[in-house]
Amino acid sequence: MLTYELRREGAGTLQGQLYAFIRADVESGVIAAGERLPSRRALARHLGVSVITVEGAYGQLVAEGYLESRERRGFFAADIPRAPAYGVVGVGAQCSSGVPVKPLSDAVPAAGSTAGGGANASAARSASLEAHGGSGSGGAKKGKNTLLTCTDGASRAISSIENITFSSPAPSRAFAAGFSGPAPSRGPEAGFSSPAPSRELVADFSGATAGEGLFPYAAWARTIRRVLADESERTLLAASGPRGSLALRRAIADHLRGFRGMVVDPAQIVVGAGAQALYHLLVLLLGRSRRFAVEDPGYPRLAATYRAEGVSVAPVALDAEGPSLSALRASGASVLHCMPSHQFPTGLVTPAPRRYELLAWAVEEPGRYLVEDDYDCEFRMAGRPLPSLQSIDGAERVIYLNTFTKSLGAAFRIGYMVLPPHLARAFARDLGFHACTVGALEQAALARFIESGDYERHVNRTRARSRRVRDALLDALRATPAADRLAFEHVDAGLHFVLHVRGMDARGQEDLVARALSRSVRMAPLASYALGSAADPSLTGRFLMAYGSVQEQNVAAAARVIGDECG
Repeated sequence: MLTYELRREGAGTLQGQLYAFIRADVESGVIAAGERLPSRRALARHLGVSVITVEGAYGQLVAEGYLESRERRGFFAADIPRAPAYGVVGVGAQCSSGVPVKPLSDAVPAAGSTAGGGANASAARSASLEAHGGSGSGGAKKGKNTLLTCTDGASRAISSIENITFSSPAPSRAFAAGFSGPAPSRGPEAGFSSPAPSRELVADFSGATAGEGLFPYAAWARTIRRVLADESERTLLAASGPRGSLALRRAIADHLRGFRGMVVDPAQIVVGAGAQALYHLLVLLLGRSRRFAVEDPGYPRLAATYRAEGVSVAPVALDAEGPSLSALRASGASVLHCMPSHQFPTGLVTPAPRRYELLAWAVEEPGRYLVEDDYDCEFRMAGRPLPSLQSIDGAERVIYLNTFTKSLGAAFRIGYMVLPPHLARAFARDLGFHACTVGALEQAALARFIESGDYERHVNRTRARSRRVRDALLDALRATPAADRLAFEHVDAGLHFVLHVRGMDARGQEDLVARALSRSVRMAPLASYALGSAADPSLTGRFLMAYGSVQEQNVAAAARVIGDECG
């Protein structure tokens, strides 16, 4: 019988503690792969907690892939791959020093506790980054990265990043490679634009339109007024440097630590005017001679942007757990852009075993990277947010990317990426001539918006509102005459789910889209997001249901249209 000491005060919720204990035991092999766990009632009785507490912990562990639920048999430990030891390297350098993957139990704190040790951990990490600093050269030859050694998730022996400036007239090999490669593709990209109907839409489930009344105008206007009153003209007119203002990067680092369990130094963060600006910088940093793998089906604008930057793009098929490892290896790519916490458009959540396999792929060859796109992580509707790939990466192979577009609206073009320390040093040295693409006033306002708690309150309100819309939509669809043909997939991971209309062929799919649009409801088939030469037949009859922009008062009418046209 599993025995854990659960504290009722000062250590987070009982469910969070139990979840963390079991997860750590599965990761370490204390609970062997395939081992059956106690029943919910038996474990609850043994630990002196409620059955609901055990159910919640087991449910989250199943969602993350640590446990498997087998009907009428119970819960069993999943087989978590043991990642090989590997080193921390510069761009294209050879691995040498052995460092294990950081376990997820180190990445995310128990519910209710401060992630990463709170302010003390952040201060310790900042001190470590600065204490091992130098002039920026670090004794390395110009154009190459010094070998970096990762000792744990909170302290790394790296050179000071903040003080590195662009001073070398000779760019590094990786940077120079950024100006060579194939010409950009100008081929058409389906799925990221749709013709506007002649009348106003009742509902747009494609995610192509922004919802009205969602931006926190009053709070944002108040923040702008305070910034203008408090900050000097010199501060607001001064250039913020290539990575963005330190105040905003500190605010983002604190947000990531509290919400995602990520312990990062502000010097690792680069701010840009939306995701596309960051993709451009990534290509310059890593080089155009590389091949970038993207998920298929996926976001067509992403593939188009990379092609426009002049890099070779390889669509990689998805299986039931995320990017297919066999397809990834066959692609010849050295960079994988993936969305492990909520894939667009399928809604897939990559479980823990596959996450470790992706990290293992990244260290099989020198110079491989994972670009983790965490675009709507704030809007998980049930359970804890799954730990990010970045938080379990012990070899500096994950580049974390996110934007404020989903939370603050499509017109709010501010995003950021978290670079591994060795890439942050390369960015400061080789791309330091770039100006930050976000204005100083916007950066100061967003920093204040996050620090004041207004951003968190806005996200919480938006999540609650979105949950109401989702629940009302699911209930309304289940009440239609076509309910027996409808199935709903991945409903909890973010601001969209997948509607599966059973028995629908390609012709029926096209007809449904046309008929629904004629009644002012825009539908988006998953097949339209296929990036390969042909869509996977399993996508037929499946539709993206991005409900974030749908008004609550229009839910019933939209569901009625879908039910009528599917019947």
